[in-house]
Amino acid sequence: MRRLAFPMVGVAAVAAALVPAAAASGGGRTALQRPLHLPRLAPGAACPVSHADRSVRFDRFGIARGIGPGPAYPIGLAHGVLVLVPSPEGGIWAGQKVLWFVHPRYSGPVLVRGRRLDGPGLVRFGRGVVPAAELHLPAGTREQPSFTRLRSLGCYAYQIDGLGFSRVIVFRATGRIEPAP
Repeated sequence: MRRLAFPMVGVAAVAAALVPAAAASGGGRTALQRPLHLPRLAPGAACPVSHADRSVRFDRFGIARGIGPGPAYPIGLAHGVLVLVPSPEGGIWAGQKVLWFVHPRYSGPVLVRGRRLDGPGLVRFGRGVVPAAELHLPAGTREQPSFTRLRSLGCYAYQIDGLGFSRVIVFRATGRIEPAP
């Protein structure tokens, strides 16, 4: 009986170890699902917005400057500011269009998530009354238009995870949340 129990435990342990390794090497979503490592700020603290990456010639790709260290960049946040407008669909999620650009030096998948740093608040993506909690850019993506959706003004961050990297990009949300009367 013992001889059978130990090999079964050994097989289960080997199988459990191989599943994450296969997912990581294949670039699946599991490889990108890391814990969020976003900083917290005291309410009223200055928002340490990320700056444009001046090492990349974004004009060669026909786009405006991206902020953060790359290789995946949000485009359209001039000086680290996202200017929100009320949602055309109604509801509580204001937003703004953001183009995601992935530099050709990286060809793997990208996962984008985020949250508010100076208080409670979620970052969501896309359109709809209930926008998605994550933005997935499949391997080989160069440009992906999307919407960043928020419920309140403040200091926020994206966490951008790819194979072999995890980056944080901080931005300040200004503008209007509620529809005009």
